[in-house]
Amino acid sequence: MKQLLNIRCWVITLSFALCYVAAFAERPTLSASFSRDSVEVGDQFDYTIEVVKDRATEIGIPDFDGNPTPEEVRKRNEALAHISTFKEYNDSKLELIEEYPIDTLKVEGRTLHLRKRYRLAVMETGDLRLRPSILYFEKNRELPDTIYAKDTLVLSVARYEDLDTLSFMMLDPTGQGTKVNTQLAQQHLGTEGITTQKDLPFRFVEIRDYVIYGLIALVLLSLIIWLVASQLYKYMRKREATERVLPKIPPHIVANKALVELNHRKLWQNGKYKLYYTELTAILRVYISERWGISAMEYTTPEIIEALSEIDMPRDSRFALVALLRTADMVKFAKAEPEAEENEENYTRAYYFVENTKLIDEALNEGKEDITIETKIEE
Repeated sequence: MKQLLNIRCWVITLSFALCYVAAFAERPTLSASFSRDSVEVGDQFDYTIEVVKDRATEIGIPDFDGNPTPEEVRKRNEALAHISTFKEYNDSKLELIEEYPIDTLKVEGRTLHLRKRYRLAVMETGDLRLRPSILYFEKNRELPDTIYAKDTLVLSVARYEDLDTLSFMMLDPTGQGTKVNTQLAQQHLGTEGITTQKDLPFRFVEIRDYVIYGLIALVLLSLIIWLVASQLYKYMRKREATERVLPKIPPHIVANKALVELNHRKLWQNGKYKLYYTELTAILRVYISERWGISAMEYTTPEIIEALSEIDMPRDSRFALVALLRTADMVKFAKAEPEAEENEENYTRAYYFVENTKLIDEALNEGKEDITIETKIEE
């Protein structure tokens, strides 16, 4: 019982000791630097801060985000208003380019050496003064404290003002070209200070090269546009002449030529019934499409027959087409093999269907009788 009591006393004593150490742990230390001590307006540079802190200590690092939402700005200002020792960075002069993750440089027991790096750009000229700071969240304290670095960083941002050396050039008395008239330059600086570029007199020599290169580029661009336009004009004239000289071949002539070529191939004579009827009906479908503007290449046999029902054509030609298309469907889908006489008859039906329905001059066709499939067979 006594041994258990001693153990409890040691535990309580150790707890109080840890709390005491945590309460009086050293505050974090902060150091910072710029990668460059002078830049021109708009240039980028690195801003690096290094923090040495206890492992259990929480800190808040600077925020250079230049594009917060209005709600984020409101919440941020409300939070910072409760920290009397905190001074916000001047975001109007600095622009965040990139923010890098926190690096752990070294670990010594409970002590951490951390580094945080930012890539920034400066948007205003003059001397930029920045006192590095972080937020320190001390234990048992409701609001955080601000820890500053010992030294204030200064970044010199060059102005858009400089001497125009052309204003102070003179011939070298020794005959070795030209040199700067230092006396005139010192006098100018002593009386008027540095003259800005916009106040200096205009000198054509300063933009001579730009004008020459611009004129050369303009001439080349004009030449290229003229060549492209002339070639396009010649192409359009040639295309119009070709279309005017070569009229469109009538569909019945195209169909007749295709039928003659099909007959010479002797497909059904060599047992290729399906290929023969496929080619034969394809010729008629193309003819129907061109003759009456019907999408016969995409229609089935019943759809073609229905579409042609409203077309004015000889009754015998309509019946011949229907018989031919139905025979072709039997061959293509039921693997039928018609007799030689039927194959010849279907070829004749296709030929005279085209002949009796072709578009011709009505004056030339006046007084002629239609040639039917029956008259051809009777012959």
